[in-house]
Amino acid sequence: MQTSAKHFEFRGEAGEFFKIWIVNIVLSIVTLGIYSAWAKVRTKRYFYSNTLLMNTPFDYLADPLKILKGRLLAFGLILLYSLSALLSPVLQGAVLIIILFALPWIIIKALKFNLYNSAYRNIRFSFDADYLRALGVFIGFPILVPLTLGLAYPAFVRARKKFVIDHSAYGTSTFTMEATNGQFYGVYLKAAGIMLLAVLAAVALARLNQSLSLASEGSAVFALLFFMLLIWLPLFITIYGYLYTSISNLVINHTGLQQCRFESALTTAAICRLYIVNTLAIMLSLGLLIPWAMIRTARYRLSCLTMVSSGDMNAFIAAEAEKAEALGEELDDLLDLDIGL
Repeated sequence: MQTSAKHFEFRGEAGEFFKIWIVNIVLSIVTLGIYSAWAKVRTKRYFYSNTLLMNTPFDYLADPLKILKGRLLAFGLILLYSLSALLSPVLQGAVLIIILFALPWIIIKALKFNLYNSAYRNIRFSFDADYLRALGVFIGFPILVPLTLGLAYPAFVRARKKFVIDHSAYGTSTFTMEATNGQFYGVYLKAAGIMLLAVLAAVALARLNQSLSLASEGSAVFALLFFMLLIWLPLFITIYGYLYTSISNLVINHTGLQQCRFESALTTAAICRLYIVNTLAIMLSLGLLIPWAMIRTARYRLSCLTMVSSGDMNAFIAAEAEKAEALGEELDDLLDLDIGL
């Protein structure tokens, strides 16, 4: 069967988004954070409407009042935990346990809200998962990671990604993620190898620093600063960039939707340059170039994303529209919580 590649596009402009961003900031401050729910919706709608697939934009349909309600609930839980500390350590511990066991439910509700309020060609996305499965992923694995001295962390990352993707759907068609634990461990083992090189370089510097300190204290300090700026910092940025691009590509390249699969071509060098330039620009502009950094980040990520279809995408979308038409009203009353996840 013939396949066709459909490239994602991002058409947002920094100057245009800056106007939205600055108004959001000012009104959120003036309203003591209440407007932040509307700010989130305005921001998401801008990015969704400027993200195109087959020349058609995505839609974000959330009600800001429901987002505000979710944030008030989150604030109430934090306040309850803080006040319990004033009354009794035992009570505080009990509240913490309740919050921990409520966390999977909150995550499910937030994912349902965000996906249900995301749409493409008038067909909504959705999320459906049970509490016990979420409990194992978001509570069980975080407990297991320290008990295994971090060895379970790659499996936790995979479980979290697979949980979100495998329980997400477009219309009535469910996404699937087929990347294996072995592939995730391979990525983290390579990152550990890079880190090992950094440790060996640190040992070499320590010996160099010791010998230099015998001759000149100023030379030793200079050597240390030189090492930190030209060796350690680039290594940490490289490790972060490698993990981000490798995990993103691994997940996306092993994700499918019925007759479609996805391809990601992010590169470590490009993402490192992107984040370095963004960080320097934000620092030097005292934060005013945050919109510019957000726009160029979204543009790069989407420029590396492709959907490959083995059939007629228009026919697939039309079929999903027909099957999903009755789904909306049934779910609308259930999805009324967002906490900003």
